[in-house]
Amino acid sequence: MMVPVKTEELPAGVFVLEIDGQPILALMAATLFQARELGQEQWLLEDLKRMTLGHRPLWDGTSPIRVRRADPAEEVYYVDAKTESAADDSPLVYLVRRDDEADASGAVTRGTFPPRR
Repeated sequence: MMVPVKTEELPAGVFVLEIDGQPILALMAATLFQARELGQEQWLLEDLKRMTLGHRPLWDGTSPIRVRRADPAEEVYYVDAKTESAADDSPLVYLVRRDDEADASGAVTRGTFPPRR
């Protein structure tokens, strides 16, 4: 008889932090539990309130934050972004183009995962 694997015990992988159903960032973690813990770190929550998208904070401080396993496209995007920025040791890759990333030329930089708006 096979015993179902608990979601909390998934092997290391890429996870996505969602706010109001919008994928905001991808991160690498050993388990879903660790990914959820990272998603609740005070420094990250403060960053999410400070960073903006369309001149609105990524997180309003009250909306639920959900962490889930990345879908295949998000996982590929994460791996590609980490490869491009090998010097960056942060486990986070933003999936949205934050206002602070906009440059004067208007060119799109990595950070925009297929727009959902």
